[in-house]
Amino acid sequence: MESVLREQDINYFLNEIERAFPNFVAGVITDRNGFPIGSKIEKEFQIQENELALFAIAGNRDFIDDSEYIKVWRNLDKSKEIKLFLLLQKSSQYIHRFKKLNKIIDTQVLF
Repeated sequence: MESVLREQDINYFLNEIERAFPNFVAGVITDRNGFPIGSKIEKEFQIQENELALFAIAGNRDFIDDSEYIKVWRNLDKSKEIKLFLLLQKSSQYIHRFKKLNKIIDTQVLF
């Protein structure tokens, strides 16, 4: 039997990522079709959740201005059906924190 995802578990996972990256702007978790499972977006951010979800499945197609943000795509499950898309403010100060992101993803048990 598969477990049911709870909103608080998804929010905790995204909060953990936000704590790892002080330059966090937005994050969305989607299924392979771009349906949002969960998101965390700064208030008054110009891009909506559904658009971020589509960016998550679009791969490297350029829909967002590169000059302001670092775009991060990750698969959260082994079957590559659940995607994570992050937008971070550009800053070389936090590049070393990608190891922590990988650890957060590897240790999560949601997907």
